[in-house]
Amino acid sequence: MKNKKNIFFILMVIIIIILDQLIKGLIISKLYNNTIVLIPKILNLTYVENTGAAFGIGSSSTAMFIIVNAIIIGLIIYFIHSKKGEISKIILFALHLILAGGIGNLIDRIFKGFVVDYIDINPIFKFPVFNLADICITIGYTIIVIYLITNIIEERRKL
Repeated sequence: MKNKKNIFFILMVIIIIILDQLIKGLIISKLYNNTIVLIPKILNLTYVENTGAAFGIGSSSTAMFIIVNAIIIGLIIYFIHSKKGEISKIILFALHLILAGGIGNLIDRIFKGFVVDYIDINPIFKFPVFNLADICITIGYTIIVIYLITNIIEERRKL
């Protein structure tokens, strides 16, 4: 059973990374320095070279971002393997989402010197352009925060 769970999570990470890189490759080849309106006044595909952190925070520190990203990925992998059997399935799922997104963006930083972003919701929200890897990271962190909050609430109820 544990082996099937491990295979599922490894395949999930691989599929997300491949999908992320394929989409970014298409964006580069078809949309370089351009925008396509998908849903008027709601959603665009916009090619952006993000040299900063998530959602464009910071910039021009590619080497530092590569090192930090690699350390975080290493820590997540270490945590997953050192806490085998102790981590709930939902937290494992969330950690693997973060891992997949982190690796997807790390590949960009290493091979391009920037992260390719393309999902643009600026017409309705003033928000930085982002990508699939960013979505995975955000969902993963959100799952962990909700899980921790609900556990705290449950523990307080028991008191």
